[in-house]
Amino acid sequence: MTVHDALASFIIDQRLKGNTDKTIIGYQRFIRLFASWLATKEVVDISDITITHVKEYQLYINDKPAERRGGDKLTKRSIQTYMRHIKVFLTYCHAEDFILEPLHLKVKTPKAEVPVVEILTDEEIDIIMSTFTKSETGLRNRAIISILLDCGLRLSEVVGIETENINFEKGYVKVLGKGRKERIVPLGLKVRRAMLAYVHKRRVADTAEDDRYFFLSKARQPITSHCISSLMRRLKKRTGISRLHVHLFRHTFATNFLVHRIGDVYELSRILGHSAIRVTEIYLQLASYYTIIEKKGRVSYLDMKR
Repeated sequence: MTVHDALASFIIDQRLKGNTDKTIIGYQRFIRLFASWLATKEVVDISDITITHVKEYQLYINDKPAERRGGDKLTKRSIQTYMRHIKVFLTYCHAEDFILEPLHLKVKTPKAEVPVVEILTDEEIDIIMSTFTKSETGLRNRAIISILLDCGLRLSEVVGIETENINFEKGYVKVLGKGRKERIVPLGLKVRRAMLAYVHKRRVADTAEDDRYFFLSKARQPITSHCISSLMRRLKKRTGISRLHVHLFRHTFATNFLVHRIGDVYELSRILGHSAIRVTEIYLQLASYYTIIEKKGRVSYLDMKR
């Protein structure tokens, strides 16, 4: 079997598992790059791949310039992403007997650097909120930012919120996360108030289909990820907060959840929809930094020194 035929079989398996189009596109992209590199080494049949090939490929991407970093090399986190996709593919190929040797067990991914995220301050959040008008679009955008800040939802999860999955009385929303896994996320009072203000202002939809999704565009269609990305670009210009992006709201929510002891890391993991607790534990370190900074009455060594 050729590498490309193995990839085609792997993608079919991913679709049968119910993975999203975004996940499948990611696998196709990273594994096709690997297949193209193998072709330069005259490796066509999947059974001819050795661990040496895998290691040489990792050395190759170590020196590969990133497309969006002005020619700089890929970060360790990016290399980790490349190799993680290859490892999943090799695992499948071994399970299907396309490759006899368990190469996936020998794949070593580099330890990725954990960046220290500068979350949004209370003052910056106030500035962002002050930019919204009381028009339908303004109230919609305020509700979107509120739900990002207070619930830590992903971009795709906000876009996909369905009206029937919101319970204003009990204060929660059911969202569809990664891997098409549903989960319940609590809604705070201010978020519910912002969402209801948008609902009252919004014009009555022309068809029942338009009512399915909660957030609508001016054309009475469900908003898209591009719509929210455009909102982020406008907010950058209006507020002067250059580091602003959708995921920064998720980081801000998660960090403040732990800093203000709203709940523990296990509750946070369930709210964020993480498949493994180790992913959520990154926020424990981040929260500890901000807890130290915000400690009341803290005196530095030089300040106390006579």
